[in-house]
Amino acid sequence: MAYTYHRRGSIYVGRILVVAVCVVVLGANGFIFVRAAARPHPLPALQVASLVSLIWMFAGAWGTCMRKGWGRVLMLAILYAGSFGLFLTWIITISMEPGPMGERITPIVVGGVVYLISSLVLTHSRDVKRLTSRALE
Repeated sequence: MAYTYHRRGSIYVGRILVVAVCVVVLGANGFIFVRAAARPHPLPALQVASLVSLIWMFAGAWGTCMRKGWGRVLMLAILYAGSFGLFLTWIITISMEPGPMGERITPIVVGGVVYLISSLVLTHSRDVKRLTSRALE
């Protein structure tokens, strides 16, 4: 009889993964915020969007680490919505004539890629799923 082993994930590794993703997203949002605040044409809407998404991302991460069911959903919703929003911003920026957003294309692309990769990692990680699933106890 063959031995089958089903890895269900580790709570400890899941929390480390959530914290690591939060640090990476914090760096991306910081990059976006600093470049959006640059003179001569600051973009306060982009600054506010990066701060609000960061606040809700950390609220979802806290909920996930405390093993609340809504935490993972909130965190993933913010990450997927952010990656979609940054993708649309990138598409609109490259289709416009040169303007104040043209010099800020790099943080938008970096932020979109970071958000997308982070959301995919957190979606498919067994360790993060274990944090919020009581069925795996």
